[in-house]
Amino acid sequence: MKFLLAIAIFGLTASSNAETLSIPSLRLEVEDDWVHSIEKARQRHRQLGDLISIHHPNGNGVLKVQFYETPNLVNKDILRNMTNVERSTPLVWQNWGANSGYQYDYVESSSFYRQWWLANEVGVIFVVYKSSTEFKNIEIAEINEIVNSITVIGP
Repeated sequence: MKFLLAIAIFGLTASSNAETLSIPSLRLEVEDDWVHSIEKARQRHRQLGDLISIHHPNGNGVLKVQFYETPNLVNKDILRNMTNVERSTPLVWQNWGANSGYQYDYVESSSFYRQWWLANEVGVIFVVYKSSTEFKNIEIAEINEIVNSITVIGP
């Protein structure tokens, strides 16, 4: 029953309009009925952007997005080294909108996680989605759309 209710709630979400969320380093598309908060980056880490948290009020999980400005281009090997995934676990290089990188799903302590490490010309975007394992697939299409919409606002 909970599953059907969740599907009905998120079915309504798909018909909503998207809004553009812009912060100094990133721009992304979020459905109107989703909410977000921004935690300012510490001043001593100038290269690290603000942390954006996004969730649906009736939803199951939270998406967190943060940008890190790098002095040089980040290639596949450097980005792979930035992941916390065992080297023996194969990760596939993928395109996510204007960015490219790795995605990895796992379950830990009854929570589902989907992580992205994405690179572009000026930096790396760290993205983590966390939800309960029971409803891990409910919001995943919307979450993937948000990640696909991420663009870096150049200096």
